[in-house]
Amino acid sequence: MSKESSTLVNAEEKMLSHDTETTLEHVISIIPQLIHWLIRSGIGYTEFATGLKALFYNEAIKELDRIQQKKTDSAISLLSGLNRRDVRAFCQTYGEYILVDESHLQLPISVPARVVGAWIHQKLPLALPFQGAENSFEALVRQISSEKHPKSILLELKRLGIVIEENQQVVLQQTSFTPDPKVDESKQIFSQNVSDHLSAGIRNLTENTNFLEQAIFADELSQESIEKLTQLSGDLWNLMSKALVSAAIDYCKNDENSPDANKRFRLGVYQYDE
Repeated sequence: MSKESSTLVNAEEKMLSHDTETTLEHVISIIPQLIHWLIRSGIGYTEFATGLKALFYNEAIKELDRIQQKKTDSAISLLSGLNRRDVRAFCQTYGEYILVDESHLQLPISVPARVVGAWIHQKLPLALPFQGAENSFEALVRQISSEKHPKSILLELKRLGIVIEENQQVVLQQTSFTPDPKVDESKQIFSQNVSDHLSAGIRNLTENTNFLEQAIFADELSQESIEKLTQLSGDLWNLMSKALVSAAIDYCKNDENSPDANKRFRLGVYQYDE
């Protein structure tokens, strides 16, 4: 290889390395808030990492389709970072090189959640003594895991508000494991909003699109100024949202039954201060 060719290759390697490293740095800077949400909800690394495997598998499949490259275990493994055993397991479980339906993924359940599940399934009393050979919280935990200490599981369930300690007993709070439709709907709306926000910004960075993705930032402010800016933001959003909803209704009516009416639109606004 000539000196000129060698210099060109080294420059390209540096550019690729820089793009890879900075992308990873910025993605990691986004993740802490998601991890905060996971841990506050009682979800640890093992459960999260298992779910990520399917997502990396899916995105590798999409990228190979985009570049029209043959989907093989090696190609999927290279792009996704998954080992070939995991790739083969996905193929055998969900079909040969197809996208995994994320809504039907069998994600692992944490030990504390399994303890509560066994408690309910076995129809044990709502109040259990902590210690005892049987029908105790300690014995229940031992059924699920020999590695996790019952006291640690108790502290975690107390942190999550699922149990309380009362009169030397562990008491299961019935309301803590009853699904709240309003909370579930709020989570769904929030995740959809964040997903589309990320999609807009990432496509602007990777595909030179021009989606609206801007923010206004100010610091060294007093609490009074924060309150005034918050009020102004809400007032302006109310005016803009009413105009946009009215226009969207009109466009939906105009486009109704049109064969080209297969697009969706989302405009989001957020406000945060600390």
